[in-house]
Amino acid sequence: MAAWVALSASLPAAAQEAAAETTERIPMGAVDFPELEAQAPVVRLPRTDARAPKSVALRVDRGQIMKTNDYLKEAGLDMDYSALSLKYTVGVPGNSWENIDSHKPYDGIAIYVPQIEASGTFGHPFSIYLLHGGSLWELNQRMHLMYEWNAGYSTGWKHYHPIDHPANITIGSAENAHVGFNLFFQWQAARHFEIKVGGGLTHFSNGATHLPNKGMNMWAPMVEVAYRWDDPSYTFSRHTSAGLQDIYSELRSPADHEKHIQHQVALAVSKRQVYMDTLGSGLNNEYYDHSFRVLQLSYCPLYMPVRKFGYGPSLDVVYDESSNARVVEQSSYYDSKSYSALRLAPARERFQVGLSMRGEMRTYRFSFFGHLGYDLVHPVEETSRFYQIFGFKFQVTPHLFLASGIRAVRFSKAQFIPWTMAYTFDSKPWFGRKK
Repeated sequence: MAAWVALSASLPAAAQEAAAETTERIPMGAVDFPELEAQAPVVRLPRTDARAPKSVALRVDRGQIMKTNDYLKEAGLDMDYSALSLKYTVGVPGNSWENIDSHKPYDGIAIYVPQIEASGTFGHPFSIYLLHGGSLWELNQRMHLMYEWNAGYSTGWKHYHPIDHPANITIGSAENAHVGFNLFFQWQAARHFEIKVGGGLTHFSNGATHLPNKGMNMWAPMVEVAYRWDDPSYTFSRHTSAGLQDIYSELRSPADHEKHIQHQVALAVSKRQVYMDTLGSGLNNEYYDHSFRVLQLSYCPLYMPVRKFGYGPSLDVVYDESSNARVVEQSSYYDSKSYSALRLAPARERFQVGLSMRGEMRTYRFSFFGHLGYDLVHPVEETSRFYQIFGFKFQVTPHLFLASGIRAVRFSKAQFIPWTMAYTFDSKPWFGRKK
């Protein structure tokens, strides 16, 4: 160090300033990016940026249940509700490219407790859900427009019962899926505190695992207060997001920009209920309490022209036990009484084969996808050949992901919830190659 000081003292003023600037930079080891080793000196971020920001938050909602089915429109119920959420989130380290590329992404878990004014009709439910969010737009260094979606498990509902609650076609079971989306402004009020103001939509449904299943949709303004720690945001105080993106511009692997095809082979399992024809069945109504097994095998060569979006055709083969199943009334040989008996269709009538176009948008750890498809083999004449699949997936390893969502027809009638495991592998596109 003494030799360095002596050498710098003998340099001209301009050279001394350059030397001082170099000594102020933090060594390369402070930021673990081997791609930068061969690059010219750039602005280094401090070692504290290696920590992942964490937060706990309390959120308050006050809104209304949307009148989306006949029961909610005609029952004359109080549609107001309020809710409390307790959340824990973890972001990504500030010195990672993902923090810039995915716009401050974070994941977490939460407990959601709504208080529905019509609790005598719908009970006292609560939810546990996973969440993912990030920044959509940076207004300034402390104010962001943020998004957040969540998906989880909800229970405690008072639901349809043929004797106790025969009119409640909104909620068909005590356990339901919880899905929500929120849009809000986030203001960093102090070093450890954030205030969030916005609104959101929440949906509860069992995905046709039990009928009836019209589902419940809710909207509400929201206010949230969060306490954060290990937050590197203040180390970015002199840099905008655009400036940081320039700093990290060399961190992308060249392979990430190569156009390629990701082959996805997916297997999904599920169960569902269907409406039954009451004619000649001995049933009092169309709701037959029996769960049918569903399997779906899909293959999709997903073309990835850019890192965050891909599209491609998908072959979807579905085995559905409920296809052309029927209930008949028959007399018992032993007591001569009439009973309702389930009759499954022959195995060849339980298969559907469809072609769909898949689109997929990717963010940190999660992807969102949608299918628009048409059944080429469709044994059930009463239902539409056109189908839709919407959902999300989580990348477990580079070649394995888990996914869930909903398969529906007419964009509104749920068929089943596919619980999916998939294997992926990449190849170069077979089109557009130079000869």
